[in-house]
Amino acid sequence: MKSYFDIIKNISNMRWSIVDPDPTSFAEVQKPVKLAVEQANSYIWSLEDFPFRIKKDVQKLTKGSPAVLAPKGNLTEVWLNEAKGYLKPILSKEADFLNGEETGQPSVYWLEFGDKGAELHFYPKPDADYTLSARYITNFKAQNLEGDLKYNLEEMDDVLNLPEDKTIEDLYLQCLYAKSMEYLIADTSDENYKPYQREFAEAYRNLLRLTGIRHNPRIVF
Repeated sequence: MKSYFDIIKNISNMRWSIVDPDPTSFAEVQKPVKLAVEQANSYIWSLEDFPFRIKKDVQKLTKGSPAVLAPKGNLTEVWLNEAKGYLKPILSKEADFLNGEETGQPSVYWLEFGDKGAELHFYPKPDADYTLSARYITNFKAQNLEGDLKYNLEEMDDVLNLPEDKTIEDLYLQCLYAKSMEYLIADTSDENYKPYQREFAEAYRNLLRLTGIRHNPRIVF
């Protein structure tokens, strides 16, 4: 997997690039270059719910506990391994008048945001220990050398949070390189802007096909 610094060096050597083509250290890379890569990564990552963004979290829901910390992402399904069917999501305001002391097998859940982040709350309170599973769409776009997840590329050795699949990485990088150049050129009237815009659109279509997404992409030029 290419590191953040590898990505920057490749972008610096692309045609019509106006930045230093051979940075000798990560520290000397100009801030606009780093920012362009980070912006491009955020943009592409958020365009679709790519299959590689879908994760599963499993944790213990203990008897009498009304809440647990929610996974770091956008929830799609929540269920108890001991039950059949998904728990029903409700809005937090819909839970205001529920009997908070009632116990049983949880049937609904909602999100509350506190000092420790998002929490999953349940009704009724669990009457026994359960195994709680949740499927969610991760917003972590990078990871460090130790495999710790990060919201975006930051340090020189950080890598993209992608599967160990060279084809996916290659297509994603094609998108990232082209979109980064769009941000670096910035001027839409520049003669070099539109070629990169077209290059990004083609690479993005290929990424969608590879990952099995065939509906209209949420793509904005």
